[in-house]
Amino acid sequence: MKLKYYSILLFFICFSSFGQTDDCTLGIGGKDTETIINVFQLDDEQLVKMEAWIQELKKTNEVIEEQIDVLLEKHPQSNEEELRVLAEKFKPLRARIIANSKIYDQKLLGILNEKQYQRYITLCTEAMRRPLKGLISEDAQPE
Repeated sequence: MKLKYYSILLFFICFSSFGQTDDCTLGIGGKDTETIINVFQLDDEQLVKMEAWIQELKKTNEVIEEQIDVLLEKHPQSNEEELRVLAEKFKPLRARIIANSKIYDQKLLGILNEKQYQRYITLCTEAMRRPLKGLISEDAQPE
């Protein structure tokens, strides 16, 4: 029982800092999709692109999430050292998910009009976060 508790605790500690970064991320595909739509008043064309990107992001991250599940299921977790090793193996997987998310945020930023992008800059400044640059090209690929 204690082992299971430590495993769950480690998992939540790792994910608790998931979105904590100096970058001003939007997190498309997350729980705030409706907020993004409303705050930036996305038009129909922007909505269609965003929805497609959300699906791409989910599909891309599914593979990584499966790797995380396998890692959590198969990695020994009976003591503190094994949990530390597990956390180290988890870090690069977490980094790939964050990098993927950032790419899709940048894609969305790349299709915002000037007024929408200025709103983004203002919100980032208020939140004391560093704005991302929008990707003009569709060529950027997630990891």
